[in-house]
Amino acid sequence: MSRFAVIKGKFHRVFIDDELKSLRRFLRNENYSSVIILTDSNTERLCLPGLVELCKLKNYHSFSIQAGEENKTLSYAEKLWEQLLPLADRKSVVINLGGGMITDIGGFVASVFKRGIYFIHVPTTLLAMVDASIGGKTAIDMANHKNQLGTFAQPKAVFISTVWLKTLPKEHLLSAYAEIAKHSMLGGLKEWNQFVLNFDKSESVDEQISVAVKFKLKIADNDLYEEGKRKQLNFGHTVGHALESFCLLKKKPIPHGIAVAAGMICELYLSLKIFYQTENIFGEQIDFLKKYFPKVEFNEKDIDEVLSFISSDKKNRNGKIKPVLLKRIGKPNWDKEVGIEMIEESLNYYRQL
Repeated sequence: MSRFAVIKGKFHRVFIDDELKSLRRFLRNENYSSVIILTDSNTERLCLPGLVELCKLKNYHSFSIQAGEENKTLSYAEKLWEQLLPLADRKSVVINLGGGMITDIGGFVASVFKRGIYFIHVPTTLLAMVDASIGGKTAIDMANHKNQLGTFAQPKAVFISTVWLKTLPKEHLLSAYAEIAKHSMLGGLKEWNQFVLNFDKSESVDEQISVAVKFKLKIADNDLYEEGKRKQLNFGHTVGHALESFCLLKKKPIPHGIAVAAGMICELYLSLKIFYQTENIFGEQIDFLKKYFPKVEFNEKDIDEVLSFISSDKKNRNGKIKPVLLKRIGKPNWDKEVGIEMIEESLNYYRQL
């Protein structure tokens, strides 16, 4: 049975619509001067034909870039701008059909081209559905550092079809569950217990998407430029992004969610050390993350390189590192400075698990 739901945010709507009829109507009503579809090498093959058929598209242009986080770079953005130049004006729209890499770079390219043209996200991975496509942040990587260039820019709308999930390998689905786990830990014990109950159950994925989208929209809509409460969404990302950047540097990229799961373990460890000293109140959460998410492998000699990425994290202020910590489940803290030595201790803790 096809599902249809609309989640209204302050700046745009999120349509959950397996048949994408809402996207077809949206494009017809908006009457854009040109439609450009951005894909990666996987979604070009697996998803583009279905999108064109479902939306009955006749006049459109499509661009594709090589799949992989390592291609979310300024050089690829420049190539896309060059391709847009003869085709797009201020009334054009870019449809980003893909996972988080595509929604990130596609949103960035559209948001600065001619000082900003319209863009729409059609996320094709569970991770992009619950995280990357929501909240109005765009980004590309620079010098192996995650998301160093970017803008705050809102899509015109987001269209989610769970049909795309059938094309995904299990590791991609698992990567998304790390972000859903993050949302549940930020939400509270009730949300955490519900997440554990429904973890990895295909029959509950629609509901988990809806819950995650509503949670992120509620926070992001009220702190658009990440000056306060939105910072909590970076839980697991200070260490997680550093590990992801380190793996990019070593030409061994890992899924974003796997890096975030590792980052959450480290930041839960830091939370224990800072707020509780010896009492392990996050044992259940650490055990869960350890059990279900693959370990990110690095050696003791690699830790200095990982720490260098943390020291240059874009979230730092005046050289101070302030990862998101938890006072308890549902009670995040993002204002506590943590020394680099303690972060090194958390990485060694994780490495020895």
